[in-house]
Amino acid sequence: MSMAVTVATLLALAVLAGSLRQILRWRRMPAQARPASWRMACMLVLQFAGAALLYMTLFPPAASIDPARMVVMTAGTDAAGARAAGGGNAILVALPEADATAVRDAEARRMPDLATALRMHPQARSLQVLGAGLEARDLGAAQDLSIEFRPPPLPNGLVELQAPPRVVSGGMLRVSGRMNDVADGRVELLDPAGNVQDRASLDNEGRFLLQAPVRASGPAIYRLRVAGDAGSGVEVPVDAGPGAGTRLLLLAGAPNPEIKYLRRWASDAGLSLHSHMALGGGVSLGDGAVAFDPKTLSDFDLAIVDERAWADLGANARSALLAAVDDGLGLMLRISGKPDAATREAMRQLGFRLGDADPALDRNVILDAVATVDRSAAPAEAAVSASAEADADASPTPPLARQPHPILAPDSLPLLTDASGAVLARWRPSGLGRIAVWNIDQSFRLVLGGHGQRHARLWADATGTLARPRAAAQPRFDGIARHGQRAVLCDFVPGTPLVAADGTRLHPLADPAATGCAAVWPARNGWHRLGDGEGAPMLYVRPADALPGLVARERRDATLRLSAGSTERRSEGADGIAPLPVADAAPINDVAARTAPRWPWFIAWLLASGLLWWLERGGRRIGDTPARV
Repeated sequence: MSMAVTVATLLALAVLAGSLRQILRWRRMPAQARPASWRMACMLVLQFAGAALLYMTLFPPAASIDPARMVVMTAGTDAAGARAAGGGNAILVALPEADATAVRDAEARRMPDLATALRMHPQARSLQVLGAGLEARDLGAAQDLSIEFRPPPLPNGLVELQAPPRVVSGGMLRVSGRMNDVADGRVELLDPAGNVQDRASLDNEGRFLLQAPVRASGPAIYRLRVAGDAGSGVEVPVDAGPGAGTRLLLLAGAPNPEIKYLRRWASDAGLSLHSHMALGGGVSLGDGAVAFDPKTLSDFDLAIVDERAWADLGANARSALLAAVDDGLGLMLRISGKPDAATREAMRQLGFRLGDADPALDRNVILDAVATVDRSAAPAEAAVSASAEADADASPTPPLARQPHPILAPDSLPLLTDASGAVLARWRPSGLGRIAVWNIDQSFRLVLGGHGQRHARLWADATGTLARPRAAAQPRFDGIARHGQRAVLCDFVPGTPLVAADGTRLHPLADPAATGCAAVWPARNGWHRLGDGEGAPMLYVRPADALPGLVARERRDATLRLSAGSTERRSEGADGIAPLPVADAAPINDVAARTAPRWPWFIAWLLASGLLWWLERGGRRIGDTPARV
């Protein structure tokens, strides 16, 4: 039951009770002492009128007003366009982002925000947004209105950027995005030392994908720039987490250079590694034997095993490994020599098989094409980016060894291909984990040939694809955090402070509209530590004027979504509004409503109450029957 119905019920009961009291009192009085009948009728009518007027004071009726269209000037609006759009019954207002000169020339009224403008002009039933679009603070106020918005063209340069705020050390940093109207169709990713780690060509839509290995732990600033531009480019902040995030189990039938450099890569990347290499006669090297039981195997994320080590494990250990894969463990079988019957049986147990030897498959393969090959026509998402070693004056990557047998499995996906597109490794899902067969050996030649970054990327890609996924969410900003502006912090422990480099502590405020998120207003640029302690995650706050292209696109897209939503609501006939195109204003015959003023009803209630009191108790008792002597 609504408040209005509750109040109306209580007032009706009060009037009924008061009227019954008056009537019973009148009937019990002696005939010569009774007030005149007309006076009694007036008091009954005034009781009803007083209750009705009190209800109208508390809940005044809606007053009909003529609907109007509000023209809103935002950033980038010119005065001529504002004057042209603000004709007729339109209400012309300007938000704080609008240029002061344009606002003055258009004679628009400056407003602190859209919500204030709508409160001051309740007759506004539709909006026409001019310029770059609405800021985040104004989106909520415009949700229920009809909106017309013609988006301006995007600025040149970077308009989209996706990069993870946190990467496990030893993993790969993948940066993607979109450039708008860039003359040079190539972009580069630089590491904190200024070395080019990757470059790629833009596709037809201006999109790109770059990647680089992340070795050291801690916060670092990578940079994205257009190829050939000597400027500083765009900052790409990354916080590398501890290497214990990925735990490797390396089993080999014998020590060899491939295992040596694989262990070195894992150590440089800070990964947690347990290795075991058999020497024969019960002698082994490494970190000791592993107990193949569910508890021990649950401590690892990826097991890398060659065919000799797989054969030496025994049936029970192999079954335990496959059971651990179903629980989420990743498993890679490396083919390091000419396949024999034992190797083929191992692949059969893993759901793969080797095809017959193919003379077209060379035993020596090149992972990447040389730098002189033009890859500008390849999509950004599918192109294999050229690393720093593949620069114009750098040597091509050395050939690696592989067996001339195709890997076959009906439900598998490619994990690694060479420069010609031939598949060198495949993986397939198994329960919650993944199993891969790796038909490549002597990847250490990349390191010896001066391509250590390519070797690191090779194994980081494979590890990232196969290793057990981490379900724990990492703290992050929802979008890009900027100095002095509201930022949304998500996936963090409530009550944890955000600490700037100078020690300033900010306490995020819970956002009721976003579960698990909170609002914060950073007062400093640069890195911020979330919580106390050496291992606390680091988050980056950009300057207020950073990434203007991204700001323009976000503002433009948010306003377009509001406009599309209003069109959908009208097409469904919401609130009785007939379907209209976006460019049209509200219907001419539509009636807007606002609350009527309360003071006239209050004055009337006060007069009626005063007259009722006077008739009951005050002044001469008009209409009373005179007493007989």
